[in-house]
Amino acid sequence: MCGILGKIGLGAALNISQERFVEALNLQQHRGPDNGASVFDKQFAFGHRRLSIIDLSNHANQPMISADGRVVLIFNGEIYNFNEVKEQLTAKGHRFSTSSDTEVLLYAYYEYGADCVQYLQGMFAFAIHDFRTGETLLARDRIGIKPLYFRRTDSSLTFSSEIKSILHLDQYRPQINKAAVSSYLSYRYPILDDTFFQDVESLAPGCYMKIRNESVSIHRYWNPCTEYEKQSVDHGESYYIENLRDLLRSSVRYRMIADVPSGAFLSGGVDSSVLAALMAQESDRPVKTFTIGFEEQGYNEFEYAQLLADRYHTQHKQIHLSGKDFLDNMIKVIGFKDAPLSVPNEVPLYMMAKELKKDITVVLSGEGADEVFGGYGRIFRSTDDYLRARQVEMENLRADDRTLFQDKLRAKYGVTSFANELDHFLNIYRYTSVADKKSLLHSDMGVDAAEKVFVQKFQDIFDELPEDSSYYNRMSWAFLRIHVPGLLHRVDTTTMGASVEGRVPFLDHRLVEFMCTVPQHYKIRWNSEPDRLKARLLLSDEISELYDTPKYLLKKAYEGTVPDEILYRRKMGFPVPLNEWFGGEFHDYARDILLSTKSRNRGIIDADGVSSWLEHEDLAVDHSHAMKIWMLVNTELFCEQYMDGQIAA
Repeated sequence: MCGILGKIGLGAALNISQERFVEALNLQQHRGPDNGASVFDKQFAFGHRRLSIIDLSNHANQPMISADGRVVLIFNGEIYNFNEVKEQLTAKGHRFSTSSDTEVLLYAYYEYGADCVQYLQGMFAFAIHDFRTGETLLARDRIGIKPLYFRRTDSSLTFSSEIKSILHLDQYRPQINKAAVSSYLSYRYPILDDTFFQDVESLAPGCYMKIRNESVSIHRYWNPCTEYEKQSVDHGESYYIENLRDLLRSSVRYRMIADVPSGAFLSGGVDSSVLAALMAQESDRPVKTFTIGFEEQGYNEFEYAQLLADRYHTQHKQIHLSGKDFLDNMIKVIGFKDAPLSVPNEVPLYMMAKELKKDITVVLSGEGADEVFGGYGRIFRSTDDYLRARQVEMENLRADDRTLFQDKLRAKYGVTSFANELDHFLNIYRYTSVADKKSLLHSDMGVDAAEKVFVQKFQDIFDELPEDSSYYNRMSWAFLRIHVPGLLHRVDTTTMGASVEGRVPFLDHRLVEFMCTVPQHYKIRWNSEPDRLKARLLLSDEISELYDTPKYLLKKAYEGTVPDEILYRRKMGFPVPLNEWFGGEFHDYARDILLSTKSRNRGIIDADGVSSWLEHEDLAVDHSHAMKIWMLVNTELFCEQYMDGQIAA
């Protein structure tokens, strides 16, 4: 787990300051406090900051160069199956001088070229320069667990694990990407390959880039779309449970491989409890577990985390936070992320990572389970809202029932029908409506134009599945392709900011591919046929976790392993008392930031609209209202750090 930085000449020799390159690299020291080194050539410059996880010797430091001097590698991440790949390469005649996964990756490329990515299980972002061909390869893991950003000019391409290093190395004075701000308010992050900086992009998950002379091409090497077609054959519940258990056990075992102490986040929810239980079963010593929560009543899950910790005798720590702790660290986390924060729990996750760093360096976390197994019950069950709202379904209802159901649709969605599946999806997936964005953002932000682009991007994702795919599968695919990378950026930021490696077993690509083959009724399942019939005039908010069971297969697979009190209680998420803070003690804080002269002159917010939102009575009682104010505060704090010059100087 590390930070990488590189610059490649596009048909011309590089002319860069080595001193400035090292300065830019060292902006990522938190990602790699154990070692830093660089290599320079007329065609390229590679730099690496190392957090030692596997093979702690200096021989495993990077940049790593092949024995014949013909291939150079910098690598961020972990290759979990490196021992198996090493055996294959040894049989082909390769010899190894370290016990690191880095050297295995180096010679996997040496043997297979760009196809080496097909042999890898893990999380990675790497760059390889091959003197044999003059080609440079950049690659990112299938799911997007590790970040990789780049900026291209006519003469060079600069890439890095963090954007701040690109800005500093290129002496690039950034401009805000207006579309990204609009996307952020709608979806909590810039979707797909966008960033908050004009001219800086993210290499998409499951892709690699080839660079040779002036030629730059991007290739997608992983696409599990066709796996959904296998849902047409139902192998039965026991088959899916058995395969799930085997795959998740393998995933956890792989992610426990480390030469440094490891542990687990334990929130008290289903996902983290399953992981902690599996780790305890695989370990010959007590697992270290950590949970965090706020002092305010109802804003922690300590009792459920303790229940699991007691059952498996983990070495458990509870971490308590206050509002002051939160705000003191928010600016710091924005600086690690190079972006406004997407959800408030990023701050406590960073603070927990700082605390657990005292005991461990590797932590397993439950991200991805909701997207893969069918959590977010009120969202995924809403596909039935759409199906029932179709005219043909309405015609099958009695007049009184039809009126009742349409009233419910209007109250929830603002409409009683939808043009198509995407129209419904965006209605429920958008966090901030287009109308609200127009009241909060300056008229120059181009909300309508940006929205057209977003709609087309989502349509393209929907269209990647076959035309006869179910709406549920399209929604599930959109979450995997669009939502998960934003989720993983949070994990990377909050852990690496504290020099901790976060690992996500639920997003093992083998498990993701398998779950694409599992029929919907094993993911979100009616509790009984009578319950399904009772719910025919209800919307997803009224149904979820009362008449059905989200993440059914995962919960069923681990009955007896995790207490039922955890498996089958209502989902809580990670609550943060924003409305209490911004409606109370931090109201003036938000006002001072958002309505300052600097903020008004920036041309991002509509000052009158924001002022009205700040004084609205909903701010103190409505978390959604407070969340939008919090996002705007984040945006201004981000602009102060980056657009005003402190980072790029």
